Amino acid sequence: MLRTREAADVDAQDPDHLIDLTLVRPTVVGATISVRSRFSAVRFLTILCDGKPWATVPTFPRDGGDGITFSCQLPMVDRDRSMRVEARNAETQEVLGLKVFNVGPLYNSLGLSAALVLDGAHGPLMSMFGLSFDGVKLVISGGQLPPNGDPSQLRVEFDAGVAYTVEYPLPSPDFETHYWYWPNAGLSGIRITVDLLACAPGADPFRFRLVYPDLELLGGEARRKLAATALVPTARTVYIPSNLSSFIGFPGNITQLTRVQGHDSPQSVTFTGYSVFRALEAIMARHGIRPSTGTTVLDWGCGHGRVTRHFIQNWQDARISGVDIDAENAAWCNENLPDGTFSQVPLWPPTSLKAASFDVIFGISVMTHLTAEAQQAWLEELARLLKPGGLALLSFAGPGAVAFSSFWRDRPWWDAWLRSGFDDQQSDSALQGKIPDATYYRNSYQMSDHVRRTYSKYLDVVAIELEQFGYQDLAVLRKRT
Repeated sequence: MLRTREAADVDAQDPDHLIDLTLVRPTVVGATISVRSRFSAVRFLTILCDGKPWATVPTFPRDGGDGITFSCQLPMVDRDRSMRVEARNAETQEVLGLKVFNVGPLYNSLGLSAALVLDGAHGPLMSMFGLSFDGVKLVISGGQLPPNGDPSQLRVEFDAGVAYTVEYPLPSPDFETHYWYWPNAGLSGIRITVDLLACAPGADPFRFRLVYPDLELLGGEARRKLAATALVPTARTVYIPSNLSSFIGFPGNITQLTRVQGHDSPQSVTFTGYSVFRALEAIMARHGIRPSTGTTVLDWGCGHGRVTRHFIQNWQDARISGVDIDAENAAWCNENLPDGTFSQVPLWPPTSLKAASFDVIFGISVMTHLTAEAQQAWLEELARLLKPGGLALLSFAGPGAVAFSSFWRDRPWWDAWLRSGFDDQQSDSALQGKIPDATYYRNSYQMSDHVRRTYSKYLDVVAIELEQFGYQDLAVLRKRT
């Protein structure tokens, strides 16, 4: 039986007993382990940096089947320095590799530092968008950035009685590119399989939570802001549609789907739209809005009814309406979602909708595409349309969205963003040819402080819930009585 070795027992020059750790990329340590090595069956490695546990990462089969390989991004540093790195068998804690590396700050191709981006980020993004069902097993897939850069810190929790398995972390090249600043973003892939036949009677397999500890990666201000998010139960809860009729009826023109959201399959559109609906429903309930006879709801920016359809299906006693500047999608909703009322609205208000006619208005990813001038014009209009005491739920692209875009940002842009807290200079071509003004639709970013200052001129700002929908934050607003 092998004795578990401590780092002090290891001779770093002993190739017969150690994995040869190398920097496979700047700030990323890794190794290839031959099938002939006695370490070739190791499934997980715990990486320690300067004697402190950093992350537990999986091994993967090497191309061609000759052994295994692994990689782990090291902690971010703000200056050049040496770092002592150990690799241990996660199960036995035997030291398998030990080396000292010279490491330095990480920058994107335009000279923006990862440490600067990370300091302004809120938390590890979660995006669940894949859904498949074979009649027995339900498979949900997507991505979750490793909390604190360590995939082993994530837990998936269903209610008692649900039979499920979790595969995490899985390689995620897209996350590694977009979230270049987040350690081990390339290990963000997640797949959850629910065995419906094996679930206990009465169990709820259509909702789960992603749970992780406090985020030590983030700076003090970012951690303080994130603490508020942890109190919001919907921010890390995923809802799965259980009614197959939710998947019926979508535009045949795929571009009608993709210009509302990037997903081009009805399964993903249904899944993400339903999860947003359930989150909105829970937030509305917390603020006194529940489905009842006569409750009036407006989806401002309804698109093809991605979210509206679920309100129509589940809030049958309420009166559901939707508006959009996209005439094609608004017309499709009118023809195909007959239990709702839909219409096209102009790029600039006012609309023809009656004043004080809605109990709640929600707009998902609308403010994210409007200039400062257009936002203020629409805030005035939304205030006109709400009943006294009515609620508005508006998502906006905050620091999490800016961090997502940082792959293409340089330091001057970043410094200007930090000074102003607002940017609407980038055009978005998603509605090109669908609206009369090609300069109208933008990619707009704003900090919470900017939202409070500007939105409060028209409505009371009740709360701001961070990263409620992916990297979008949510402003909870109420009309003054």
